Amino acid sequence: MQVTVTTAIAEANAHDVPDVTRLLSSLGVNNHHLLWLHKRGRADGGGRDLTPPVERVIEVVRAAKAVAKACGITIDNDEAIRQRLKGPIGTKRDLAGACVSSLCVYSDGKVYPSAAMANVPELCLGDLASAPLETLWRDSPVARRFRETTVETKEHCPSCPLKFLCGGGDIEHAYFYGGHLGAHDPYCELHKAMFMGAMESLADERGRFVSNGKSGFNAPVILAGMGENAVTCATGEAPRQVETSHSTCVLSFDIDAPRKMVRDFYGEAAEKPQETLCCPVRPMAEDLAHIPPEVVERFYGCGSPVADAGIVAGETTLDLGSGAGIDVFIAARRVGPTGRAIGVDMTDRMLAVAHEYKPVVARNLGYDVVEFREGFLEQVPVEDRSVDLVTSNCVVNLSPDKKRVFAEIWRVLKDHGRLVLADIVSEEEVPAHQRRDPRLWGECISGALTEEELLAYLERAGFYGLRILKKTFWKEVEGHRFFSVTVRGYKFEKTTGCIFVGQQAIYQGPFKGISDEEGHWFPRGTAVEVCTDTAAKLSHAPYAGQFVVTHPGRAARAEDPCCTPDGNGQKCC
Repeated sequence: MQVTVTTAIAEANAHDVPDVTRLLSSLGVNNHHLLWLHKRGRADGGGRDLTPPVERVIEVVRAAKAVAKACGITIDNDEAIRQRLKGPIGTKRDLAGACVSSLCVYSDGKVYPSAAMANVPELCLGDLASAPLETLWRDSPVARRFRETTVETKEHCPSCPLKFLCGGGDIEHAYFYGGHLGAHDPYCELHKAMFMGAMESLADERGRFVSNGKSGFNAPVILAGMGENAVTCATGEAPRQVETSHSTCVLSFDIDAPRKMVRDFYGEAAEKPQETLCCPVRPMAEDLAHIPPEVVERFYGCGSPVADAGIVAGETTLDLGSGAGIDVFIAARRVGPTGRAIGVDMTDRMLAVAHEYKPVVARNLGYDVVEFREGFLEQVPVEDRSVDLVTSNCVVNLSPDKKRVFAEIWRVLKDHGRLVLADIVSEEEVPAHQRRDPRLWGECISGALTEEELLAYLERAGFYGLRILKKTFWKEVEGHRFFSVTVRGYKFEKTTGCIFVGQQAIYQGPFKGISDEEGHWFPRGTAVEVCTDTAAKLSHAPYAGQFVVTHPGRAARAEDPCCTPDGNGQKCC
């Protein structure tokens, strides 16, 4: 259960707030929500201002964020800002939702713009005893004033580059401190500091996921951009260009909402098989012989990545988004009793099905090498450099942060390990209204990348030797075409830098020449000097057999291991 505790920052307790964050972590609380005081009621202090200077509030928030990061909990004000920065491209925030998308009905039946503004006579929309709520909201002069107020005319906001991100701050603070709706929010500098801090944090954080720095080919990229990881919980309506923000004094931000949408969708599919989710691509019959039909009928993949992965006995495999476990059970048969087959999924009901039939599969195989773990694709509960193969079957498109998923895959793979991914791609960018449809999210439409984006994301994550193994038309939705593709890529981590010891690589053909991901050009039959890292890379799959890699001090020989194709590249020099 997600638990949030709120702390109002006052002059008297400002120094204690980071310690409260630390205490909440020790008690198992997930979120800490921070409040900036209104100049009203006890906070008005009877003429004595209890509110700390905004510079002090900024210091407190930064300190609380640092503690939260160290303790592994969330300051959800900060998370809400981060989600705004990731929001759909073109979205403009214009003030809060008070009197626009929300109202407060007080115990006496009187209606106000928000709970924070209750019992302010000049802000009363009217009484429910005299008019219906809709009439008060639509026709009262107070409601009209709120709807007509905009960040474009607010004090100090028109020239601010952040105005459509922060939305002009909190309209309640502006009113209580400035006396009118268009007044300046006294916490403006706090909003700016939090947005700039979130931007820097996102850029720094995503810089580690967008390009890992160890792959040898790092092209200039945008580290973070609006819309890149956006998932909304709308119901399919056309996207709104202008949105309001909820009152930060009433609601905390549900950071699990995007995952909950997918979890609920596939939780239902775990309990009752959904034929409409099953793609036309099915595993081979011999791969299913040892798997109970109750698992097979919950196959919601779009390919057979395990069958296309060339699994060797004794390998350790990892399937991400393993669902009811079908691809893990197939891998278990192929790795044999000396291997391991791990599955990771975030949906409890899917994992329950997998655990239920795990003993049946073990009995049918005569051995048990299967393990299921609960976790997210963006935070895989698997050790660094511990698996030979990662597979995923029509699941990565469900993640709002695919670059982080690919970075996690690269992290858990051993050097020269491989990824075989089956997923849905779109012929062109998925339109905004489809990205907002929960049903289409579950059906692998909303989150689909284009094929070009998928390959670019994998390459930036550090994968070499990318190859489309299969591509099949899947369906057309509102004139947009979607395909099932299976992609293979390899991990090779450059560790020693460009050290030249006299090694050369000779490309054998059949093409007149080829270029690798790092821009090295290899004409057919021509010796090209290479560094030790490149020599090691070309000596393993998928390049083994295409190159002769010479050793320093002697010429290449036909019997050199690199002259002979090897499925795993393990015998290459």
